Amino acid sequence: MSSTTQINQSEKPPVEGDVANSDNQEEIARIAIDELIIGRTLESPLFDLNGVLLLAEGSSITSDIKDKLKARGLEEVGIHKDDVNKVTLRDLEAEENNSTFKFNSELTEKIDQMIDCGRVEVKNTGDAVKDSVKEIGRKGYDKAQRKRLKEQHSQNGQKLDQMLMDAVHGKPMDGQQVVGMAGDYLKEMMSDTDSVLTSAISRFQKDNISARSLECSLLAMAIGIELGLDSENIHNLSIAGLVHDWGMMLVPEEIRNAPRFLSQVEMIEIKKHPIHSLEMIQNVSSLPRVISTVVYQVHECFNGTGYPRGRHGNGIHQFSRILQVADSYISLTSDRPYRKPLMRYSAMECLLNMAKARSVDPEVVRALLKIQSLFPIGSYVTLTDGSVAKVIRSNRNNYTKPVVVRVQHATGDLADQNEDSNLIDLSSSEVGVEQALPAPGSNEEALDPDKHLKQFNFKR
Repeated sequence: MSSTTQINQSEKPPVEGDVANSDNQEEIARIAIDELIIGRTLESPLFDLNGVLLLAEGSSITSDIKDKLKARGLEEVGIHKDDVNKVTLRDLEAEENNSTFKFNSELTEKIDQMIDCGRVEVKNTGDAVKDSVKEIGRKGYDKAQRKRLKEQHSQNGQKLDQMLMDAVHGKPMDGQQVVGMAGDYLKEMMSDTDSVLTSAISRFQKDNISARSLECSLLAMAIGIELGLDSENIHNLSIAGLVHDWGMMLVPEEIRNAPRFLSQVEMIEIKKHPIHSLEMIQNVSSLPRVISTVVYQVHECFNGTGYPRGRHGNGIHQFSRILQVADSYISLTSDRPYRKPLMRYSAMECLLNMAKARSVDPEVVRALLKIQSLFPIGSYVTLTDGSVAKVIRSNRNNYTKPVVVRVQHATGDLADQNEDSNLIDLSSSEVGVEQALPAPGSNEEALDPDKHLKQFNFKR
């Protein structure tokens, strides 16, 4: 804890607006306003970081007071060290930080030893799937495939929900269900990757962990295909994506769905979930051995700032690095209890910033950019002719010129999306993208670097 401001030690009772002196600077600790526990009573005054009195001794912390402090633009306040453990969870935080996670250490030690020995390299034993993927070009989605995918998503969502509930209760289960799902989706991907990806966008309810994992799995598969992986590797990557976040179900819901930033103590619970996931999948038969390693490392960061082991670079399995980017993109574009979703264009901006900081693998983000474009599939844009269009396909290295379908004319009239003239390949058109738009009714917002990059350092 760092010390900053002074409390007023004069005999005169302090009143709001008084300025503290500097006699007992070491007695004051900086505390985030969010850490203050509602209903607790201060035994000493509370000051801002300039020493101006905010609350007199004997004041009770209320939600209204916390809101008023924030309305002043404050994020932290100065509080006497004797009050810290009375009105925050700092004592519990210290206890938690000094303890170790309770998990199967033998299981994690085996994986750590394998990683330390450098046995995380991914090698193809067959041809790259990318060589067999059908090139679509300027063409809409096949209606029969869309219907088939819709039914698949519905059925698989139910199966994954049941598997997740069984895993939570420690029931042994056959992993052939997820193995089969991964195989079916790989076939669909080879037919039309863009159609598979857009078919899963925003189809699922908030906090549906298994369904969000399905979206993540599909996006990871597309990235893996772009990176030149063979069918066995793509298949295993997909399986890992389907089960990678199961451990979040063991994080208390009041933490998982808290409508605010989490405290450091609460973040410890979040950081335990890859270990929970690892332990849960030990009860699932028929899963390839590599899945355990991948699940264990999904939330490691390329620059070493992730968890649970702080691995970095090539010390993180390639599948985990791919899934981390896919998981980040899905998280950024999802409505969360503590923030609005980002526009897909803004999510791509955010990931490019994260790649620059090397918190994610830049090579994986480049692959994502190729399959999604800077204006990702499923997003809406205004064109330079004043019309509005929906992005339906990427154009590989032409990041800013995807294939779109016009949905609204410049007059505001709805466009016939089945009319050929409204299907536009921007790489060979005189019109281009004027601006990115939020999806209709989505509550999406644009990227605010100061706000969002801080939020997404530790996403849930």
